[in-house]
Amino acid sequence: MTSNSEVDLCRIAWPMCLLKFKSALNDICSCNVLEVLTQDSDVVENIILIVDRSEDTLINQQKEGDIYRLSVEKRA
Repeated sequence: MTSNSEVDLCRIAWPMCLLKFKSALNDICSCNVLEVLTQDSDVVENIILIVDRSEDTLINQQKEGDIYRLSVEKRA
């Protein structure tokens, strides 16, 4: 599955990065994928919690060097 949008949260302070993530996820259409980039493992954990509590799905999580890449599919 390819991504439809990407949001780079690197160098964005908490909690603004989470607000930017939610805004980007709300801006995409259902069944599209949002690629999320961050350098902060705490941000990764918070995004996973947000996704777990929603109807959305975390479809991929990987670390590339010092960058975490998450793929979130919007369900509703």
